Amino acid sequence: MNPGYSDRVAHALAFAAKHGAPPPRRGETPAWPTQPANIAVILARYGADEVTITAGVLCTILNAATPVRRQELAGKIRDKFGDQVSAILQQVIEPRFDRRGKERSWEAYKLDFLAGLALADQRALEVAAAQEIQLCGSLLTDVRRLGAEYLSGYAPGGASAVLSWFQDVVDTLERHPLGPRPGMLAELRALSGHLADRDED
Repeated sequence: MNPGYSDRVAHALAFAAKHGAPPPRRGETPAWPTQPANIAVILARYGADEVTITAGVLCTILNAATPVRRQELAGKIRDKFGDQVSAILQQVIEPRFDRRGKERSWEAYKLDFLAGLALADQRALEVAAAQEIQLCGSLLTDVRRLGAEYLSGYAPGGASAVLSWFQDVVDTLERHPLGPRPGMLAELRALSGHLADRDED
């Protein structure tokens, strides 16, 4: 991405601020107000293009939305930000709900999310990696402040499930023939290692 102001990214951040701020849910850290901007910063640091950064900002509100709200927002995003952004988002939205709109188990939708990453394109992989870097960094900060037991509120299996999840993400991204930028993988691997060290303290 070229340095400087991006009207498209600015509009995405404004859209996220207007339509975001979802109620807390299991598996979500209390970092919502800054989450879209943090993902944008991560992607910009690694040289992602404007389309990818825009998708990274907007994925946060879709992941947090209910099925009906998710469909409504997806239509607005397609109209406002275009087909490229919409196509990326379709690859990185967590499949939290079944066809009837009921929320699936954490383990089930996380496994399906990993399966989807195996078929994703490079832009989508970079958005996914940025999401996980932001999440792992937020969890690490909370664990340093509150203790490793905090992780039990994120996933049903507690710390072991969380650490296994990040390892599975790294493994999936490493196996992908395109993969995200190597630096993103290295950062996620390092953050998850620090989180594992804190769990052992």
